Amino acid sequence: MEFAENKTAPPNRAYVKLWEALTLAGVRPTPEELCLDLGASPGGWSWALHETGARVIAVDKAPLDPKIATLPRLTVLQQSAFALTPQDVGPVDWLCSDVVCYPQRLLALVRRWLDSRLARRFICTIKFQGETDHAAAREFAAIPGSRLMHLHHNKHELTWIKL
Repeated sequence: MEFAENKTAPPNRAYVKLWEALTLAGVRPTPEELCLDLGASPGGWSWALHETGARVIAVDKAPLDPKIATLPRLTVLQQSAFALTPQDVGPVDWLCSDVVCYPQRLLALVRRWLDSRLARRFICTIKFQGETDHAAAREFAAIPGSRLMHLHHNKHELTWIKL
């Protein structure tokens, strides 16, 4: 899937993975919804989510690109995505993650949110560092109601979606 890229507004190309996932899912955030972007820096996914009209909470220890950090419906939490608990945030309509971590660590984070029932929908990039972690991929794929895909814009990673 190819997109006409915006080469000026977003701070990087990572947002095309999110656009592709949302396009394949056939649904995207609406202006009434709240999106949580974990591992947000420099802000490509936050920018894309904001473009839908949704409110966005961007979480990362690293700062966002200054032009993204000042978007009107964006709240920035400069902290670790892994230290944040679902109870710290409350209900979200979308949990989105492009955070760089080992797959098992992301799986633990996702399970914490699933168990809390505070996130309605999920789109997460599972990044493999070195060998592909097939066991972790199978665990993600086994989560009821979810899909695991290798998108055109993924490199050595997969995208997990639960709507």
